[in-house]
Amino acid sequence: MRQLDLRLLWAAQFLNTAALMMLVPVMPFYVEDLGAEGTGAVALWAGAALAAPALMLTVSTPLWGWVGDRIGRRWMVVRALVGLALSMVVVAVARDPAVLVAGRLLQGALGGVVEAATAFVSGESDDEDLGAMLGRSYTATASGAVVGPIAGGVLLSGGELRPFMLVVAALSGVMAVLCAIALRGRRRTRTQTSRTPFFRSLRDVVTTPGTRSLLGAGFLGHLAIYGLVPVFALQVRGLLDDPADAGTWVGILQALTWSGAIAGSLWWGRRNDRLGTPSTIFRAAALGCAASILLQVVPAGPLPLVALRLVQGFCFAALAQSVFLHVGRHSAADARSTRVGVANSFLLAGQVAGPLLVGLALLVLSPSVTIVLLAGCAAAAALLAGRTVRGTEAAPEASQPALVTSQRDPARDRPGQVGPRRPGRGPLQSGRPRPLAPLAAVLGVAAVGGLLLLGLRGRRVPVSVPPGGAATPVASTD
Repeated sequence: MRQLDLRLLWAAQFLNTAALMMLVPVMPFYVEDLGAEGTGAVALWAGAALAAPALMLTVSTPLWGWVGDRIGRRWMVVRALVGLALSMVVVAVARDPAVLVAGRLLQGALGGVVEAATAFVSGESDDEDLGAMLGRSYTATASGAVVGPIAGGVLLSGGELRPFMLVVAALSGVMAVLCAIALRGRRRTRTQTSRTPFFRSLRDVVTTPGTRSLLGAGFLGHLAIYGLVPVFALQVRGLLDDPADAGTWVGILQALTWSGAIAGSLWWGRRNDRLGTPSTIFRAAALGCAASILLQVVPAGPLPLVALRLVQGFCFAALAQSVFLHVGRHSAADARSTRVGVANSFLLAGQVAGPLLVGLALLVLSPSVTIVLLAGCAAAAALLAGRTVRGTEAAPEASQPALVTSQRDPARDRPGQVGPRRPGRGPLQSGRPRPLAPLAAVLGVAAVGGLLLLGLRGRRVPVSVPPGGAATPVASTD
């Protein structure tokens, strides 16, 4: 893959993610400026505006991937940038919460720069370095997630958020023109262009051996990570002497999480290429996420959370790129965009479901118990990924006939294939399933330890000392 192509895609993804994320921390305040009154109305409109892009992307990404396989992946990147520009104009000029939500829906329906760029990288990179390319690409998303919220808070405080969104729209238009002119992939002949019907393409993805388990694992992993976002703020506020400082600490810790993801993206990408088994990488990273989430119920202050959030971000960086790498290597070259789009829809579904389910859980559970359950979701994702290792990557010979395309790819001068065939690829060449008993034991010990810690914390009884009287215990209201 050309370095110029990678730089253009990196800039486009950074711009898209920063534009999406700069409204995330300030969305309630932005909705209030548009005329929403009352806590309930503000929460309703802010939640709808935040969820709108992901909801539309979940539906539209496979369709745009299928179109990209037919007319070219470059034009999908251009289309997404134009959609981002149009949606940012609508959001900037909105004077009503309903118009804001409409602009965010448009952003999901026509946008999806990250998804289009991921499909481009998956389809245009060689199998030998696809993991590294996906890792480098993901650093743009993580970088935009760090810069966007900071920029949004500063710009809203200065009253310059609306003008800046128009600047972002203009930059998106410029990027669309640059990508239309300079972005190049491998030239494809007419016989290399996908003619597979859309719904058959969807069926092919979920019937590929081992892929369903990994897609389910990706859904659970993203549910755990994004579900932690709303409950984490409540947990941090409970650790502080002054709850008014919660916003500052949450912002700092979220930025540290994405900083860890920037560092982890490149590291995991290289490991994926070296080992050749993205499901194994996913399993290890999901276990890291589970442990770091579970331990976040232990600290008595915000400072110990710094290391845990860095580890969480570092491990989270492996999840999406490992799913995309597995799906890309198990796809013919002319169908990768569609399959990567379907895989991304599973991840987006987890991203949407997490906060919604956590909101319901918090009606009956404490933040600490909810965090333990989210750690369990991440652990379950690791177990599902282990099924993929045993079912597909551990025995590629059994699944090869259903996955290898019969058409030779002239651009790569070799037949389409499941994955790397070089010797010394470690677990990819092993036909023996790896036992899950040690994994289950570790998870059991971690879960029991977390529950014990929660029990010890719950037994602490506050003491009230009335003036001139003896100390008397006060019943807990938790």
